[in-house]
Amino acid sequence: MAGLGFLGWKALVFLFPSDEIRIRKKLNRLESLVSYTPNTSPLVHLAAAGGILEMFTQNAELNIQTDSSTWNIHGRNEIKTSVLSSRQQERSGMQVSITDPVFEFEKRGSISTLATVTAKWESNPDTMVRILEFKWVKGERNQWLISSIETRKDLEWGNKM
Repeated sequence: MAGLGFLGWKALVFLFPSDEIRIRKKLNRLESLVSYTPNTSPLVHLAAAGGILEMFTQNAELNIQTDSSTWNIHGRNEIKTSVLSSRQQERSGMQVSITDPVFEFEKRGSISTLATVTAKWESNPDTMVRILEFKWVKGERNQWLISSIETRKDLEWGNKM
């Protein structure tokens, strides 16, 4: 009986995953779409940019700060342009990793996720590590979409004051 109960519970979790599990899967998908190798064809870049766009709301905002630049991107069209332009400029490839997500359930239909994002470019020995906050809202068909991503400077560490 206990075994059947356990199998039934596993089937329910598989068929009806929690919001946290759904968002973790979305983060994994985003990670794979953003990463690319040096020999990636232009058609694959275009397909990846389209896949990335499907993860965002129409009026999504990205405010990401790196050591050398700040990206303030508004809306799906700017996101697509930025993704394709950065891939054109940095042809040598990039590997992105999104780890340690921490979920904060806000008002109904909204979730905030803090995650460590690591980016490594093939042409640069330095690795960029940032803590980003992803804001999620429920879109059509109960699908979670990113409404904003921003760098959380208050959670950064290091020797800069």
